Amino acid sequence: MNLEILRKKLIPIISKSNLEIYSIKTKREFGEKIVEILLDTDSIDIDTLEKIHLEFIETLTDDDLDPDYFLELSSLGAERPLVTREELLKVVSSYIYLQSPQYKGTGTLVSFENDIIVLEINDKGRFKKIEIKFDDATKMRTAIKF
Repeated sequence: MNLEILRKKLIPIISKSNLEIYSIKTKREFGEKIVEILLDTDSIDIDTLEKIHLEFIETLTDDDLDPDYFLELSSLGAERPLVTREELLKVVSSYIYLQSPQYKGTGTLVSFENDIIVLEINDKGRFKKIEIKFDDATKMRTAIKF
């Protein structure tokens, strides 16, 4: 099974809806083998996702998808991981979750320049800005503010 072939067959289908592929990978979950395809979108309704899934399945041959694998097609959703500097730049002014030696929690990403993350946090009712080096951030993702 070649994941690149799956990617090439899916791109024309999702491009009609202005969607992009975030990742394609294999994984094991509850003893099952799965090909996980994540689309890069904050939200997508289940009907659209099903339509894409069915159209994609129709393009696949027996050689494209190993019969031992299930196909899982979904979106990243609202709480998406932030790994690269480019991803972080795209969410300036957004609410994020961040873990580092200095801070673990949520806040608004005020800016990201010269590898310094400036985060506005609520510290016991007081808003303050903290600076964290990009390399010190061990985990980051977008977050939903309630």
